[in-house]
Amino acid sequence: MNPAGIDPKWVFYLGIVVTVQTAVGQGAVPLANVFPEMWIPFVKGWSQFLGFIGTTIMTALSGFSSKAAGPLVK
Repeated sequence: MNPAGIDPKWVFYLGIVVTVQTAVGQGAVPLANVFPEMWIPFVKGWSQFLGFIGTTIMTALSGFSSKAAGPLVK
């Protein structure tokens, strides 16, 4: 973390994780033969929830990720 904000690489890495979570949660990634059949609804549900949390965090981090002045960094 730099004094003027958060290094944009962390927002990038979080974005990759959130994209994967969103894809799993929406069913774009087939989970058959990866998890037991009875776990799949829970895996999808948690992926959707964590994707939502990650997107919210990414939105907040985008306000801190630049050295330029903005609404969250003077």
